[in-house]
Amino acid sequence: MNNFGNSLRNIREAKGITIKQAAKNIVTPAFLSKFERGESEISFSRLLKILDHMNVDINEFILETNDFEEHPQRKFLKKLIDAANNKSITIFDNLEKNEALLYTKDDNLRHKHNILLCHLYKSEITNTPPEKDDWMPIKNYLMGVEDWAYYEFLLYANSLYFLPTEIIELVSKSAYQKGMRYLSLNDNKNGLIDTLLNTIETLLTRNETKLVIVYIKLCENLIQSPDLMFERVRLIFYKGALQYLTGDSELGISKMNEAIQIMQLTNFNGNDIKNFEDFKNIISK
Repeated sequence: MNNFGNSLRNIREAKGITIKQAAKNIVTPAFLSKFERGESEISFSRLLKILDHMNVDINEFILETNDFEEHPQRKFLKKLIDAANNKSITIFDNLEKNEALLYTKDDNLRHKHNILLCHLYKSEITNTPPEKDDWMPIKNYLMGVEDWAYYEFLLYANSLYFLPTEIIELVSKSAYQKGMRYLSLNDNKNGLIDTLLNTIETLLTRNETKLVIVYIKLCENLIQSPDLMFERVRLIFYKGALQYLTGDSELGISKMNEAIQIMQLTNFNGNDIKNFEDFKNIISK
């Protein structure tokens, strides 16, 4: 609560809002002052009302509380991708040891999932099939969660590639049903869209063209917003890939090239363009 109170004061003062203005009709100014000093606690519902009155989103508040540091899971995943890019078993082993140590300290299931992700990514480097014991606990967890949120979408995005096709079908459909419940939350909507696009990409690499169509249709209904340009370009690219794989090679190549050109014209990340080009080369061999 000390952190919360201090963060609220920092935001309030940065906005030029007095304690009296922030507390209006929610709590007394004296109570709010004690909360900011860490001398009293406040209910979550009242805290949300105060933040709303100050026009502060809860995610902004959490970011301030964490000193604008990235979530630990994001940090772990960056190290995981770095290990994969460098094909370093040593980095994977160190990550795994650290996650095991963290699990003994706080008993957070996230660390167990991270250990399994290390195993899955190492299997790609060693050219061995993913072990069922490594992906099954992740699959069981995802299927058991009633409402997917940020963590579930992130976990699935980083394990989907290693799952058997029939499991991807099962989990992706479940993700769509559960993710739609909180579609008004931007993180959930973006997570669901990425899940559908990642599902499409993985199925295309496995030449499962008949299975892809339903996910393309689901995705089309979710990416109409103008702020989802990259996602719309991805979908154009995958539609081209599907046309190529189903026999219309000329139109398929043209549509994939169109998506790459849009990326180049709009100055998207160079790695994104390279990923498109690499994917096109893989399926057009």
